[in-house]
Amino acid sequence: MISAVIDCGYNSFRMVIYQVFRNGTFRMIGSSKLYVRIGEGLKEGDIISEEKVAKAERAFMIFKRILNGVNVNEVKIVATSAFRYASNGNEVRHRLSKIIENEVRVISGEEEGRYAALGILNTLPISDGVFFELGGGSLEIAEVSSGNIIRVHQLPIGALKLVNLPEREIRKKVSDELSTTSIKKANVIVGSGGNVRALAKLDLKLSSFPIKSIHGYSLSSKQISKYASLLPSLDIDSRQSLPGISKERALTIHSASVIIDELVKYFTGSYIVVSLFGMREGVLTEGKSLDKMSWLEEISYSNAIDPPPIEIFKEVISEVDSKYSFYVASSALLSLIFKMVGYFNPFRACYRFIKESVLPGFTLNEALLVGLICEAADGKVKKKQVKLLKEDITKKEILSFGNIVKNSIDKYVAGVRL
Repeated sequence: MISAVIDCGYNSFRMVIYQVFRNGTFRMIGSSKLYVRIGEGLKEGDIISEEKVAKAERAFMIFKRILNGVNVNEVKIVATSAFRYASNGNEVRHRLSKIIENEVRVISGEEEGRYAALGILNTLPISDGVFFELGGGSLEIAEVSSGNIIRVHQLPIGALKLVNLPEREIRKKVSDELSTTSIKKANVIVGSGGNVRALAKLDLKLSSFPIKSIHGYSLSSKQISKYASLLPSLDIDSRQSLPGISKERALTIHSASVIIDELVKYFTGSYIVVSLFGMREGVLTEGKSLDKMSWLEEISYSNAIDPPPIEIFKEVISEVDSKYSFYVASSALLSLIFKMVGYFNPFRACYRFIKESVLPGFTLNEALLVGLICEAADGKVKKKQVKLLKEDITKKEILSFGNIVKNSIDKYVAGVRL
């Protein structure tokens, strides 16, 4: 099934088209983003100007043309804080709905926060902590325990909304708003939103981490503080020249970094885990509960292997007596999928996939471990790669796991066990 989700945000409008598989997992197959900035300068009760409405209508005409060229089964459209703040938000919603011939739904701050938390829960193996999504006009914070969303706090602070304020004033506003929540400390903090991801991309590129994806990346509070100190001191051209920061994102990344820094300090966190997925994916996967195994199956579906060759996963996980057995079995399953697709070296294909793509359901550290075990099956693990893992594991152990994977794969020809 092909589904589209359109997010009409305070800063940008974005449409993402997904292929949704029978187990509820998905893969992105297209995306269009336009910086409408419909909420720029907007205060509660203000009217969205006709100029901004016209810009929003042009964005929807572009989305409509794209949808007309794709056989989409369902379209879900949500509008967030700017539409809630504006006195004519409902009128604008109706105008946009007519263009795209689908209802635009204005969601509450609580709904926005719940969708963001759901998008994170379904794509990261984290079931407890504070989950936040930072947008252009608001900050949503969800308290999560044992995979359940306990409560959501919606705060009227966002990267575009505070963009013109001095750093000290941003910090005071954020601190004042955070003090209205009932949360005092968080063992795990997970963040999503465009500016959060941009900050992670900047850090990842500067650290030369071997995987390109930032999904599940750990961004330390120390680094966040450095960016929050540096970025406000730079002009927009200097910010744009930094790795991972686009021209459009350079407008708000400095105010966002201060908001994130203040949030992490308030909750006394030592790092945040960055999620590539958030509110849009929460809208997409509402009612689903996805885990690591679901996402391994998704790789199989994405490569037109259905049903997935789960038998090799079961064989390997029963053979390996280690706390890393799940990751060894995951490496075997992915390698077999790539062998069935036709790769001459399925272990190398598995490692390249981990290095270049996103593996939802896993943190970046877990994904790297899976990739290195695939690399070990090909006999090519480096010590410096092992050192990047936040695990008590040696190169020798990874090579032994790789040998198990290789021996298991060698028993299969064209996906059939000998």
